[in-house]
Amino acid sequence: MGKLFWKFFFGFWLCLIAAAMATGTALYLLRDKPASSDLAEGPRAQFMLETIQNVLEGKGADALKDLLERNRQRTGSAVPVFAVQEGGQELLGREVPQNIAQRIEAVFAAGESPEAGILLVTANDGQRWLLFIPRQRRAPEAAADGAANAGPQAQPHGAGRRPREGLEPPLPPFSGPGLMAAFLASLLFAGALAYTFSRPLNRLKNAFREAGRGRLGVRISEGAKRTDEIGELLRGFDHMASEIESRIQQQKTLLHDVSHELRSPLARLNLAVGLARQRPDQLESSLCRIETEAERLDHLIGELLDLSRLESEQRERTQPLHNVLDLLLGVVDDARFEAEQQGKRVVYTGSLDFFNWPCEPDVLQRAFDNVIRNAIKHTAAGGVVEVECHAARARGVCIRIMDRGPGVPAQAVHKLFTPFFKQGDQAGHGLGLAIAKRAIERHGGQIVASARPGGGMVFAIDLPADQSSAVPYR
Repeated sequence: MGKLFWKFFFGFWLCLIAAAMATGTALYLLRDKPASSDLAEGPRAQFMLETIQNVLEGKGADALKDLLERNRQRTGSAVPVFAVQEGGQELLGREVPQNIAQRIEAVFAAGESPEAGILLVTANDGQRWLLFIPRQRRAPEAAADGAANAGPQAQPHGAGRRPREGLEPPLPPFSGPGLMAAFLASLLFAGALAYTFSRPLNRLKNAFREAGRGRLGVRISEGAKRTDEIGELLRGFDHMASEIESRIQQQKTLLHDVSHELRSPLARLNLAVGLARQRPDQLESSLCRIETEAERLDHLIGELLDLSRLESEQRERTQPLHNVLDLLLGVVDDARFEAEQQGKRVVYTGSLDFFNWPCEPDVLQRAFDNVIRNAIKHTAAGGVVEVECHAARARGVCIRIMDRGPGVPAQAVHKLFTPFFKQGDQAGHGLGLAIAKRAIERHGGQIVASARPGGGMVFAIDLPADQSSAVPYR
């Protein structure tokens, strides 16, 4: 268990203990008023006080004393009601608690009872008495004639009996079994809650540690059914690790492919240099081969730099508006001229005059050029490359480039935009479509390749409408 578990544990535990103490203290203070905490109250206590009051007012102190004595002899304990006359003497000779004795004098002096739990009664002979039931009281004293000294000691009132309503002394808010139960409950609850929060975070910590060591295959959300923020955090880590692992694998593959692509022209260059030295009479042809291979290397490195720039640079948020149709038609005109030299044709169909779109014109034009030239390269002599442009949903534009080449197997279509992927004898370095995809996605569009019925390929480029332009196309 790490530090986080103990932080959660002690934090939750202290909060629970503080809340329990605050609640218990509040209930204790609300239950017992400070002024009458040592006097019994409640319906039962009030009924007993009023009963004694009726006897005292109707029959006098002697009758009340006889009644109480008979009740004590019959039950073994005295009635808990104290009757105190002026001067502080209790009717049965019981000792009055010191804190109540001081208040008795104040009540007699005032001539009325200012608090609940004490009754000021005037007997039929005119003598004033105070009636009350103390919560904390001693065992009943012996009778006034001393008979208790010879007999068995009387048991305290209520000994071995169920406490009576309104007469039992209040339990302190934290003591005994209640305190132990609250302690154990808070301990278990805080431990379970801390474990629930800290366990996935500890898994996340260990996963980051493994990722830092280069082990990106670790996954921590498998089997986890959490749908809260912690579950999203675990799934986010798995997604991040998967993306990083995929990117690193792509970089390794790219480095391998680049090395392979550079090795072939470099080998031919070395061969041409060797031939030039061995056969001085063929120096001109060797120099032509060296020039050709150098141009290929320059073209390959240029495409690699373009691909790297598109993947690493962030596109500026604000771009000037350009007519995408002008860029496309410019590429189509150049491609048409090049295709005619090879006995092929490029046909354009479209009804739009312009489509204003914020873009980098050189980058977007390079993307169109790569896709159209790729279609021309894989089209046989006498074939036709069709370029269509029409309005799409949400006032966007869809550009479709179709050829009648040999096509690509269905299982390899998704690899067309992978750097250095080659298919067929006319394949180049395998970077043109990858650059086109990065360029179009850089501008918020997308390009999708699919097989064309009857043979060939279809490349669909979707460009969303620019929200800042009131009339994006016409």
